[in-house]
Amino acid sequence: MQNHKCAIDFLGGEDFGGIFEEAIRGLEKKGHDVGRFTEGGTYLDSGRLARADVVVDVDVLRIGAAEMDAAPRLRALISPVIGTEEFDHAAATERGILIANGQTVENYTSMAEAGVMLILASLYEFDRTLTYLAKPEQRPNYPRARTLMGRTVGIVGLGKIGLAMTERLKGFGCRLQAFVRTARQLPQGVEPASLEDLLRTSDVVVVATELNDDTRGMLGADRLELMKPDVVFVNIARGAISNDLALARLAAERPAMRLALDVFDPEPLDPASPLRQLPNAILTPHMVGHTKDTFDRMPLILLENIERALGGEPPQFVCNPVAIDGWRRKWNGRTS
Repeated sequence: MQNHKCAIDFLGGEDFGGIFEEAIRGLEKKGHDVGRFTEGGTYLDSGRLARADVVVDVDVLRIGAAEMDAAPRLRALISPVIGTEEFDHAAATERGILIANGQTVENYTSMAEAGVMLILASLYEFDRTLTYLAKPEQRPNYPRARTLMGRTVGIVGLGKIGLAMTERLKGFGCRLQAFVRTARQLPQGVEPASLEDLLRTSDVVVVATELNDDTRGMLGADRLELMKPDVVFVNIARGAISNDLALARLAAERPAMRLALDVFDPEPLDPASPLRQLPNAILTPHMVGHTKDTFDRMPLILLENIERALGGEPPQFVCNPVAIDGWRRKWNGRTS
């Protein structure tokens, strides 16, 4: 490990303080120059970007080509979570900057388990059932719950989370299909489908793809209307992939439809959002898959990823691996 003093900046809301704290302590103990910011404008005004070796960013600053060009020492952009939509991947790859994230097994497994939970909670109307104990007069005379067995589940995006969901869903006896933007061999038991066909034929639609320029707004009103009247729509990815207003309108028109949303656009969800008025929606504040297991591991991987980048070795979880060879030639053994 190199001994040169490096500049590492942490950009994230106050709620990420606990995750950042351990990494900041470890880096400061080794004499590094560490910055902590909660607002992107404040960070840019500080002038630290020009001397940053590593920037850790969670939903604070969009770092594109201009920001990268203003940071000649920048060798890595790191997210402690799975999402890396703050970073321009193409620009980073072109400039030999690695992008890394926290796709630990605890992280994507927690999200996959939470996704299955939301499917079952929606099919069995678990949220409504809880109210019948206090209000037995509202209990339906005929069950509305549906089994997952025998139904078709369509997953939009087969990254680590989507793949982990397919492994867990196979035991339920349901048919699995997936839409992936880059053609590849899918796991056994998972059928490929176009996005439109997946929306038309699935009883359950799960959004598990990453947010980027190709997926932003991908599920607009026209595509959402393709879904079955009684579809279960689950989004555990990012709110900007679908249209919240279109979803709210559709679910209001189709009372048999069920929504289970952990993400919104923007966040936090507006108190006046029509989604909040829906009796057929389960809404959680972007934390349904957060577990103690994930958050205990996250600071350790974050620190490891930073230290590897500073030491001239690629982080453990690199999102633009095509850049590694050139990056390694540039940084291996170097300290600045």
